[in-house]
Amino acid sequence: MVPLTMYLLHWGIIEPALGYGYSIALSKVLTSQFTGHLFIVLILINVLLGAAGYVINDYFDRKIDSINRPKKVIVGKTVHRRFAIILHFTLNSIAILLAGYLSWYFKKPAIVIAYIMIAGIFWLYSTTYKKQFLIGNLIVAAGAAMIPFQVAYFELTALNNVYGEFFALNGMSFKVLFYWLSAFSLFAFLTNLIREIVKDLEDFEGDSSFGCNTLPVALGIRTSKIIVSILSLATIGLLAYLFFSFLNDNLSGYYLTIFVSMPLVAVAILILFANKVSHYHKISWLIKIIMLFGIMYAWLARYIMTYNFNL
Repeated sequence: MVPLTMYLLHWGIIEPALGYGYSIALSKVLTSQFTGHLFIVLILINVLLGAAGYVINDYFDRKIDSINRPKKVIVGKTVHRRFAIILHFTLNSIAILLAGYLSWYFKKPAIVIAYIMIAGIFWLYSTTYKKQFLIGNLIVAAGAAMIPFQVAYFELTALNNVYGEFFALNGMSFKVLFYWLSAFSLFAFLTNLIREIVKDLEDFEGDSSFGCNTLPVALGIRTSKIIVSILSLATIGLLAYLFFSFLNDNLSGYYLTIFVSMPLVAVAILILFANKVSHYHKISWLIKIIMLFGIMYAWLARYIMTYNFNL
């Protein structure tokens, strides 16, 4: 999902916005400045950090997973615990080295520091934060939101280095491009937050047995279900606001209604009637599909920007 998200945002949002919208408005051909090996390095950093996070999470969740999903326990069975720790540090080390390269390339030490902090947050999430009320959910949701944000940050930094003076002279900026990518970040945050709460409902038995203060444990299953429904409907409301305020084209309307909003309505309803682990698991998969369709909207956005030029 990480490489797919980054690629589609670059191909579906950045390239057409620069190649058609901005280029026509300015009578100057603009091209993406964060491509090739730089873009691949950014994808690898995120994949490696994510993989390291999953490894350490499985390491510390052995006992809880033995209750919640006993057939999927790997660390301590298929994979030795020591190997899991070595793999975790190896993946993180490679990611930090690649981040160091980006930091050197852009001459910004804060870049590598930021990724070191992210690796540390993933460790703390697995050991501490995921057991605390709502904090773990927010960290995962924020991590998902950072994927589009990183694409925006590095691309806009590179673009400003090349075209910044030209844009200033013409009284323009890349804010519209930033708004597009920010909308994807917000969608990623909300849908991942919803899914994390659903997963906590699915894992209620194991979490409560080991003293995890997750949302369902702290507030109860019924209240958590209501929160999921409210967040799902709030996401639909925000999509409607973005559509009528900035898009307002038939293709986007049909797509967002059929493939995103209607499934979110289904989540809001189904969660209220769910009472088995299998029910929560299916809802979690439905949210994954919603996330995928949300990302795939970038394909439609490319078509819209290519043929409408309304930036």
